[in-house]
This record gives sequence, structure tokens and C-alpha cells, in this order.
Amino acid sequence: MKAIVVRGPFQYKIEECEIKPPAQGEVLIKVEAVGLCGTDVGILSNEMQYYKTGQAKLPIIPGHEWSGYIVETGAGVEDFVPGDAVTGECTVRCGFCSYCQKGLPHLCTNRTETGVMNRDGGYAQYITFPAASLHKINGISMDHAALVEPAGIAMQAVKRAGIGPDDNVLIVGPGPIGLLAAQIAKKIFAAKKVIISGTRDERLERAKDYTDAAINVKNEDIAEKVKAVTQGEGIDAVVIAAGGSTVFHDCEKVLSPGGRISICGFFDSTKAECSWDFISTNNIDIRGSLGSPNVWSFVISSIQRGILDVENIISHRMPLESTEDFQTALDMMTSRADNSCKIILYPNGEKR
Repeated sequence: MKAIVVRGPFQYKIEECEIKPPAQGEVLIKVEAVGLCGTDVGILSNEMQYYKTGQAKLPIIPGHEWSGYIVETGAGVEDFVPGDAVTGECTVRCGFCSYCQKGLPHLCTNRTETGVMNRDGGYAQYITFPAASLHKINGISMDHAALVEPAGIAMQAVKRAGIGPDDNVLIVGPGPIGLLAAQIAKKIFAAKKVIISGTRDERLERAKDYTDAAINVKNEDIAEKVKAVTQGEGIDAVVIAAGGSTVFHDCEKVLSPGGRISICGFFDSTKAECSWDFISTNNIDIRGSLGSPNVWSFVISSIQRGILDVENIISHRMPLESTEDFQTALDMMTSRADNSCKIILYPNGEKR
């Protein structure tokens, strides 16, 4: 099979790889769609935290947002059969450690992360995957099923922020995760006001149907705009979906006492200053948000029922049949050319 293989910092290309037969409890899946993600850039550069700490090793086939059809099942697999449409979780837990036993699989001490940490991902024609971490996706297109993973990341971040109907919410970063988090905060958690901030008008425009305001921080004063939209109340919860050097200064300008900050966006090598006296004297909670534990079934159901609109974030659909195909898509995403947002790739050269 053909797959994108990363062997070193910025050393990646399409290679011919062996298809791994499914072992006990595994299935073999033909990959139909895979989403290109900003996290992939950190993997390609080796700047992502896991690679800096040595938790993740190369080589790896990246791609953690994917969907496909089962073509073969291994021994002991009872809940899936060939032909089932599926997507798989990024975090693959061991099931035995203390974190798994406490229902915290994303913190599993023995975990792998699909296409991210020590488990090959979906930038390939086929993926061999444990059935225990699979989900059926009946009634969802392959493109939309590939976006269950980022929707799960957004769902977990909103949950970690403790958002409810009485809250004014700020989403920082109108990338795919931020746009999904804004939808979830408004449509599912019924936040009183949802405001999204960023620097790109096209991205902010995508959120107009499920936010109360969008702030381009290059052109508008975030404190004044938040004050006007919330009628002076300020922000109760912030979801940081994009790590930037000034993000905590923006939080300081708008957060009300007792506010919460949920961080799911990676900062990689970016340094962000924070006024810790503001955090302590205003009783602000800062909460990290890792992965998407225990939300996949709910996210899939939300997409199936039309509550969560993942089509909203898709900007381009492209083949993935060569290194050049991958590079074209990667360059488009990193340069933000042609108003790119979420790019869906097809490793088998066809759209299903």
C-alpha cells in the first residue's frame, strides 16, 4: 500500500508499505477519507511536545482524523464485519492501568495515539486497528466521519470549561477546532453568549450562524467588543483552541472573576506570557484539555441528528496519491491559501 511516512524532521514522502494483517482483536480498514490537521505540522517538524520529550518515536504514518470500510477482521472480533463503515479513536488505551480503570483513557500510561504517538495513522490506503477503539458511523458520509475526532477534541474542551446556559463564552482561534467548539458551546451546551476571536475574516465568517459576535483582534478592541456584546458582564469561560503569544493577555482583558480557561490548542515552541497575579487574585481556573475521552458516541449521534454541522469547516477536498499531493495540501493549509480551513484527503483517490 501507499502511505505517507515520516522518518525525521521534515523528512516525509509517499512510500510503499506492507499491509499489516489484523491480529487478535483487530480489523483491517480501507481508508476512504482523512483530515489534514495542524497537529500534523508539529509531527512533520518534530516540534510537537511528544517528540520533544521522547514519548513518541519515528518513523510514523501520521493522520489521526480518518474513516473507512472494514475489509477483514481478526480472530475474536464479534461486533464488526467486513463492509462496516467506521472511524477510530486517536487515543488507544491499554484498559488495565489505574487511569483506564478510573475512566480516564486519555491519560493511560501505556497509550498510543493514532498517527501521533507510536501508532500508524490514516495517511495510508489501509490501516490496521483495534476493534475496541472503533465506532460505526452509519448515516454519516466518510468526509464527515473523518471529522468525528476533531469534533471530539472540541467537545472535551467545552466540557472542561464547564460551560452552561448562564455563561458568556469566548473561543480563541477560529480554526477547525475553535469553530467546532463554538458550535458545541452554543448548540449543545446552550451558552448565553458565544464570541469567537481571531485574525482571519473568512474563518470568522464561517461562525456567523452559531455565534453572537466575531472579533478580529487585528482591527477591533477585544475588551470593548466583549463588554458591548455581554452588556458589561464579561466572559465566564474561555476555550483556547489556538496557542498564541498574547492569548493570556486577551483572557486577562475579558475574563470575569471566577472564570475558567480550557486549553486544547497546542503552543509547540510559542512562548505565551501570563499574569499569574491576575489568575490568583481573580480565582481563575486554568484547565488543560487532552484528547476526546468518552465523547465519541455522543459526537457521532450529534452529527447523525444534524445538531453538529461538520461540513461547515470543510474548505477543500483533494486526492492523496503522491508526495506532491500531500505537499500541495500541506502548503495550502500552512499558508492559508484559498481561504483553506479543513482539507479532506482521499488516500485511495476516490470520494465516497
